[in-house]
Amino acid sequence: MKDMVQFGIRIRRLRQQNKYSLRELGERSGVSYSFINSIENNRFSPSRETVIALADALNSADKDELLLLAGFAPTEEEALDGPLGASHAVDVDDPEISLFFKDFKNAPKERRDEMLRFWHFIQEQQKTRNPDSEQ
Repeated sequence: MKDMVQFGIRIRRLRQQNKYSLRELGERSGVSYSFINSIENNRFSPSRETVIALADALNSADKDELLLLAGFAPTEEEALDGPLGASHAVDVDDPEISLFFKDFKNAPKERRDEMLRFWHFIQEQQKTRNPDSEQ
C-alpha cells in the first residue's frame, strides 16, 4: 500500500543517517537533488527505478521496505540483491494481491523471506499455467 508521506520521511532519515546532502545523494543515485527534495516533501511519487536507485545509494536502506512504502511489491531477486526485474513490478493497490502484502512491511525479516518465497512460487506456477485451465 502506498504511503508516500512515510516514504519521504524514510528517505530523509536515511539520507541524514548517511550524512549525505541532497546533492550528494543525487550524485550517488543518479536522481536529481531537486527531485529527491520533492520526494522528501511529498510533492512527487518516484518510479520503481528511482526507488531502487535511492535504496542502492543509501547505506543500510532496506530496498524491500522502500519499494513497499512507494507502492511497489518487491521480487525475490531484489530481496536477495540479485538482478533487477522491472517486468516483475506489481501494483500493491491491486485488490487481488493487496491482502498478501498488507502486513509485509511490518513483518520480521524471516516472515518476509517466507512470504517472498511463496510469492515466487505463485509467479512460477502462473508461468506454466495453461490459460484454459482452472486455477
